[in-house]
Amino acid sequence: MTRGSGSLRLISGVGKKGPACFLVEAAGRRLVLDLGQGPPPGALPAVGGIGRVDALILSHGHRDHVGGLSLLPKLGNPPVYATEIVARGLPEGIAVRPLPVGGTADVLGIAVATGRNGHAPGGIWLHFAIGEGLLYTGDYSAESMLYAYDPPAKPAATALIDCSYADYRKPLAECWHDLARFVERGPLLLPVPANGRGPEIALELMRHGVDDIFVDEAMRNALRRLCDSDGISLRAGASGDIKRLAALVKPIDGARGVMLAASADGASGATARLLPEFENLSDVTILFTGYVNPTTLAERLTKSGRAQVLRWNVHPLLSDTVALVRTTRAKTAIPAFCDRAKLPALAAALKPARVTMDAVVEI
Repeated sequence: MTRGSGSLRLISGVGKKGPACFLVEAAGRRLVLDLGQGPPPGALPAVGGIGRVDALILSHGHRDHVGGLSLLPKLGNPPVYATEIVARGLPEGIAVRPLPVGGTADVLGIAVATGRNGHAPGGIWLHFAIGEGLLYTGDYSAESMLYAYDPPAKPAATALIDCSYADYRKPLAECWHDLARFVERGPLLLPVPANGRGPEIALELMRHGVDDIFVDEAMRNALRRLCDSDGISLRAGASGDIKRLAALVKPIDGARGVMLAASADGASGATARLLPEFENLSDVTILFTGYVNPTTLAERLTKSGRAQVLRWNVHPLLSDTVALVRTTRAKTAIPAFCDRAKLPALAAALKPARVTMDAVVEI
């Protein structure tokens, strides 16, 4: 196990919602953790001053964590480490070195432990044997009804934690009760990420007796993969239900039932066509269930009142963050993906751990 001091530079993703990008320097190595794009759409991390790095390590395959791969030449075209599931979704020509979905690996002489993040197929958290331990959660959810979460157990004096919801407390079970009211009204369009909460919401619809579930091709493909190659990311006992769901869903054909389609912000995919088509149909409810990306069609529709927003939890509650800090015995916690204004509330909840958003943190 590699030990020794190091540093963590917060390039992007701390202090406000933005693309994930962090630099770890330890044991003579320079590692970048995630390289995202947006929000807002097109925003990229400022990597000009980083210089050459030894490796890029990806936590999962969502755009705000992997959408900045066009910047690799600015980092010296380092090798990319990711799970096999995430690697399959990367652009052609990206050579990937494998990471386990759950287990241990060696990254250029640094011992790394991983576990499933409960957020997306192939998604993992990463524990680095640096100093007294460095944990990077990427995005994670302890509540998912579909994706398995393996709680980190190794001590980590420094923890870079997904705090997208900051001090939010409402559990996922209550999200379903809120969603059920919209399902009862008639045609409902849910713009969703196909490789995230989309399949989970569809699964809950089926489990609650809804059989008029219509999906786009991206969702259908995601369900097929969960029945097969992506099944390792499922919670125990979910496999049979996912196979039933994959057989139950039908292609979207007009405004009827519950329709789930990508992308989540209407900027691409089927929703780029469906949202303008349904915008003027008053009997169709349009409901966003995640972060509304600035400057997108989703933002325009919600600001005008034509669409509504109801959060479906895919990130940790405050109680989950507190539990993680206590379990790992973190001395320093860095809240990622939330606004700096939330720092005092998080500092109070996580004490005696030091909670910081400083640009450089010693490990």
